[in-house]
Amino acid sequence: MTSSGSEEASIEKVADKYRSFLHDESQEISWRHGAPPSYGPINKLFEEGRTKEWAKGSLEETVQNAIKSWEMELSHKTRLQDFKTINPDKFQLFVNGVGSFLSILC
Repeated sequence: MTSSGSEEASIEKVADKYRSFLHDESQEISWRHGAPPSYGPINKLFEEGRTKEWAKGSLEETVQNAIKSWEMELSHKTRLQDFKTINPDKFQLFVNGVGSFLSILC
């Protein structure tokens, strides 16, 4: 049986071209399932099904990638202080103009 340290060392961390902060080395991130998610198959489906490819560095590409990064953090990070796409001290989520859903993030 191998130790978890050697298993972690053998996992190749590939940058995700649509999501920032997926493999952030600057701090210890608390992931919902113990490790960052793998978006390889999802990215492939996205690329096959999209109808528009935005110019590199365009506002449209920036918004697309920001939303994908935010969704990744919301779905897979367990601690609000690990989020990089929002300011945890100021962020509030409203649905249909009703109340703040900040509690779902904590």
